[in-house]
Amino acid sequence: MATKVKENEEAEVEREGAADGPLLDLSDDAVKKMIKLAKKRGYVTMDELNAVLPSEEVTSEQIEDTMSMLSDMGINVVEDDEQDNDREDNSDDDSEEGGDLVESGGTAVATTTTKKEPTDRTDDPVRMYLREMGSVELLSREGEIAIAKRIEAGRETMIAGLCESPLTFQAIIIWRDQLNDSNILLREIIDLETTYAGPEAKQAPVIERVEEEKPRDDKPQRRSRDDDDITNVGGDMPVEEEEEDEDEANLSLAAMEAELRPQVMETLDLIADTYKKLRKLQDQQVEGRLAATGELSSSQERRYKELKDQLIKAVKSLSLNQNRIEQLVEQLYDINKRLVQNEGKLLRLAESFGVRREEFLKEYQGHELDPKWVERVSTLSARGWKEFAAKEERTIDRLRSEIQMLATETAISIGEFRR
Repeated sequence: MATKVKENEEAEVEREGAADGPLLDLSDDAVKKMIKLAKKRGYVTMDELNAVLPSEEVTSEQIEDTMSMLSDMGINVVEDDEQDNDREDNSDDDSEEGGDLVESGGTAVATTTTKKEPTDRTDDPVRMYLREMGSVELLSREGEIAIAKRIEAGRETMIAGLCESPLTFQAIIIWRDQLNDSNILLREIIDLETTYAGPEAKQAPVIERVEEEKPRDDKPQRRSRDDDDITNVGGDMPVEEEEEDEDEANLSLAAMEAELRPQVMETLDLIADTYKKLRKLQDQQVEGRLAATGELSSSQERRYKELKDQLIKAVKSLSLNQNRIEQLVEQLYDINKRLVQNEGKLLRLAESFGVRREEFLKEYQGHELDPKWVERVSTLSARGWKEFAAKEERTIDRLRSEIQMLATETAISIGEFRR
């Protein structure tokens, strides 16, 4: 019984040793041939490597060891399609090394004796990973910089689009009031690290950094006293270190907030004051279109654009938290969804009376807030307009009232919101 158990243990050790050993059996003839040819060419293809790998499952560590071993030999692992021509040039050498000369009609013919295994397709996830890994090009430094620039440009475009909506400025003013009332933290409004590292951020004073390091000097002393206690064994040290790291992170965030708060509050106050002036012009614009009294004057338009540019510049300097940006985007998506639904209902209603889509859009766009729109389209001579205005007047008024409510909610015209 004991002998059998010992034999089983030895067999298990042998299996474990085999599992941890190299994938390639250097004593195998096929492996020798592959390595010899690879050293001569300087590379080995994925198909050739897969052909000599063992059929049983292998671990990622074994694969890495094999790749490292081949690299030490000066052999690169490449995709087979990159070296088709080289393999054709070396086909004669392959025949000499892996075949026998057979007399056929007085002519020596090279015949390959090595049995080929189909390697074009495999279900082994490890081999599939090896194949894909060899075909993926790593991202260069220039590529990383280009992607980072595109991400930043996309963020700038998104912020500029959000600033087209007065709802963005209203939300920022609400966040400022919540920050003043200590209902939210500064880190919930802006990205602390981006703002702190910005060109306008101040350098952290050396004195403050020394003061932050003092608690760390006391804690190791207290921990050393705990080590003298025989009962302090095991997991106390890692827990204390983890809590210490959390305290340091919280301290650094609090220090960053304390330093950035005056600058951010100044920007938020500027946004609130500027938007208050802009809102008066926006209300005049919407009320004028609802009452059909006309647009803003040229001087008011210039003032409108000037205030808007100031707000956009101030918002971009804030480096808003990504969660806050997503909230603003979701809010605009919701309003746009309601607008599209009401306009779609109005369009389908007109088409049911034979009004062509192109004609409807021509008469509708630019006149979304015209209070006399129904009266105007009822006089059109094109097909369907008169019946549409006469029979569906109440439905038209209801849908257009909901659209006008959206314009009042956003404080801008529908055409400007759609843009």
